Amino acid sequence: MKLSLFIPFGFLNREAGVMCLLANFLHKGGAEAVQLRCDGAQRACARDAVSGGARTPFSCVSCMSEQNELVRWSGIKSKPLSSFVTPEDVSQVTAWISGVQSEHLFRTEFRGKALWEPCREQFLQRWQLAGGQEISPEQDADLRALFLSHVLVRIGSERFLSLVKPSLHFVAGGDEAASQAYISQAEATGGDIVVFSFDQENESIVLRSSGSETQYETKLLLEGITSMRTDPRTWAPEITAIIHEMLSFLGYAPDRVV
Repeated sequence: MKLSLFIPFGFLNREAGVMCLLANFLHKGGAEAVQLRCDGAQRACARDAVSGGARTPFSCVSCMSEQNELVRWSGIKSKPLSSFVTPEDVSQVTAWISGVQSEHLFRTEFRGKALWEPCREQFLQRWQLAGGQEISPEQDADLRALFLSHVLVRIGSERFLSLVKPSLHFVAGGDEAASQAYISQAEATGGDIVVFSFDQENESIVLRSSGSETQYETKLLLEGITSMRTDPRTWAPEITAIIHEMLSFLGYAPDRVV
């Protein structure tokens, strides 16, 4: 089995702990696992709302540090997103997005798909909009930056997936533009896609798999996962039982995951 992980916002993705717990277990069981790590290649991201939108050269440091910490704990490989995006990609996509007239912005497509759809949720949440309103020049610039980031993550994800060729994908969130970009390319490449998301109302982690019409939900929240021992044999029986339930839901026998 080849497993890829995409956790672009580190611990801001509250599902990250459960994702890495399962990835660690699979890796220790013989699966090849690698994370596509966001290393500041995005012009705009969901973390902007947390920082008030004031991007600086240091805005991504904490997020990158968290991703590195999760990778080290899991014992898996990691590849930076920027290594799959060239300066030519950035200049060409920037020129293209900048040249789109504002009245056509919401209808702009990349590879046959409207950019607005995967970016809608993140944009509306950041600006506290319901949709349908006329946007300000500042919001117009932010939406262009979001489109640019989405396209570059798609380009980088495509090259990463072509190299790694995973049969199973773990993706955090699912509503953010970056996660949507990765999912789009994973769908085109093939393999089972499992989206991990945090249900704030129920304080739980929800797993949705492309191979199942149902979903799996757990109350297991592991925000301090990097303080746990890394050897699955030392984990509490209750945690091992949840791992086996998740693997069964995903269609993988717990004792045959390689």
